[in-house]
Amino acid sequence: MKAVSRARRIRGGFTLIELLVVLAIIAILASLLLPSLFNAKQAALSIKCLNNVRQIGLGLSLYVGDFDRFPVYNFDPAVGDEMIFWHSKIEPYVQSRWTNALFSCPAYKGATVDGNDYATPLGSYGYNANGTQWDLSELGLGGRYTKKVIEGLGGSSIPGVTAIAASSVLEPSDMISVGDAHLIWVPGFMLSGLYDRENKTTYSGMALLDINSRNNAQALSWPGSPGIRLATFWRHRNRQNVTFCDGHTENLKESKLFEPQDSALRRWNNDHEPHADKLTFLKR
Repeated sequence: MKAVSRARRIRGGFTLIELLVVLAIIAILASLLLPSLFNAKQAALSIKCLNNVRQIGLGLSLYVGDFDRFPVYNFDPAVGDEMIFWHSKIEPYVQSRWTNALFSCPAYKGATVDGNDYATPLGSYGYNANGTQWDLSELGLGGRYTKKVIEGLGGSSIPGVTAIAASSVLEPSDMISVGDAHLIWVPGFMLSGLYDRENKTTYSGMALLDINSRNNAQALSWPGSPGIRLATFWRHRNRQNVTFCDGHTENLKESKLFEPQDSALRRWNNDHEPHADKLTFLKR
């Protein structure tokens, strides 16, 4: 009788081969499910980011409604005055500071830090300040040095100092305002020296959405470009969340957004012209 019970117990168990087959099946199922779960997570992060961009765009629209002009990106501290950035101007309208959740894309892995008199902010989102002209530009929404004229601090002889009025944007529904900042390589010594942060190399946005800087930074000859391109891919799988001056948002292929074709270039400039001759990366 005891022998029969022992035999039944042995027959009720699993053999090593059976266990290995079960584990193999579980591994196969996991390999099939994990990409779907990862994609679902990435989609959720992108939707949250898109909502952030929409809210920031709404705050920008409210600012423009009150002042009838767009905020400047910053003021160059070399002239001697305090550095003030575009996001500070819309803080009362979005009820959020640069380092708060609204300005933080959940898929962004770079540094988030306020700017100072020596360096630009680092963070998730960027402003179309320059259009297709890198510097001293009147083509985007807020070329540098404008603060001097707006606030009566002199400097009117500097080229490109006129504030961008709301009426200057000829096609608001096709004019980029704010979106995922293009990424740059920030060496650890720079993060430590300029921002007094941990000496850790990052791939971060500089509160700017700029076609020239993006294409230069992703060129093969640019320092850190492989890491920049990889970080850009993992943020939204090479897609970009962008809002336009009329308030609508789009999720675009990153390569499509930054391509040097006339239809894409028009979206950067307030006069809705391509101005391809102003691009710097095509001259490299």
